[in-house]
Amino acid sequence: MNPVPAFPVSRLSMGLARIAIRPASTYRGRYKQPQPEKTGFEPGHGEQIWIFNHIMSNQIIYSHTPVLYSNRALRQLPFNGKKTKHPKLRKDYWKPMALIQFAEGAGVVGQSVFQKLREFRRLHELSWGHQADDFLHMDRQRRGEALNDQKANAVADVAAVLGGAGRGNKIAAVEDGQDSAKNLVEATVYWADARDREFATAWSSNITHELGIPELVAVEEEVDVEIPEEAAQGKPVEATPA
Repeated sequence: MNPVPAFPVSRLSMGLARIAIRPASTYRGRYKQPQPEKTGFEPGHGEQIWIFNHIMSNQIIYSHTPVLYSNRALRQLPFNGKKTKHPKLRKDYWKPMALIQFAEGAGVVGQSVFQKLREFRRLHELSWGHQADDFLHMDRQRRGEALNDQKANAVADVAAVLGGAGRGNKIAAVEDGQDSAKNLVEATVYWADARDREFATAWSSNITHELGIPELVAVEEEVDVEIPEEAAQGKPVEATPA
């Protein structure tokens, strides 16, 4: 007859201790609070939004810097069909169309506006609205070219987003019991061509329009070279010895 094995009481006590004592949970929740000090952005990041336009296809690229970086810029361009997305970024084809300037210290607002502008552009590319019938009756090449042409939509999006459109748009600095239309953050839009602003039917009162992009004007003044009077009149100029 086999003896019944004795159950180790020590294991039972350890098991009860493990069940009764449980360490505190380290779960911080699904949504974390923003920590802008850990982003690594330079001071003033987000205070400017540059809008670049492709002079041939009217594609649009948004940037926080006046210089386009190839990898980041190409990620914004969708694939709308064969030969509709350039494999490389030719900077001689991309020109600044507008510059959105916010006040100093309003970089968080600029980043929010930047996000909404990109979301609205993606919506134009995927949701065709009243243009759906026209796009469906086009061949692939023409439809891709039409989807690439986002210049008019971009101007309308700027007017809408700066006017407070978009869920979570931080340009509407609203407090409890206040009207959102009266608490929009001020913004200045510099246009390379004043006629481009006519693509939007209306602009909110917090937006100021200026003609000419300041940074480009400054660069042109720096590279200005004096031309001799003889050369201006078409006469030959003798070379001066070094």
